[in-house]
Amino acid sequence: MTLAKISSSLNASHARILLVDDEKYLLDLVREILEEAGYEVTAQTSSVTAFHLFSAAPSTFDLVIADERMPELAGTDLSEQILEIRPDIPIILYTDYPNAVKRAQTIGVRSIVSKSISMNQLITDVRRLLER
Repeated sequence: MTLAKISSSLNASHARILLVDDEKYLLDLVREILEEAGYEVTAQTSSVTAFHLFSAAPSTFDLVIADERMPELAGTDLSEQILEIRPDIPIILYTDYPNAVKRAQTIGVRSIVSKSISMNQLITDVRRLLER
């Protein structure tokens, strides 16, 4: 499915998303798809930088999407720190690791998805979490 078809099939939103993934290609692809769907995206390849951005202005973001496997700060660690600041913020964590899934559920991550999730499914998940 093309980007145009994905974005046209979904309601646009002006929600602000913090996207964190150290794989630049995937980061750019997901950012582009989210932007095509009407979201404002701040994309970071560093989880430490992402945390600093979030902690400096926590109300700036409506949702966080983070990859578990990051070189400096794992996605679950980032999520835990973010949730200490703003327990209400929805977080989507990319992981296929059972230990990370269990920990993410324990700390309050609202959605845990495989990195191989389809972009339609991701957008649907984002919309569902933002509507709560």
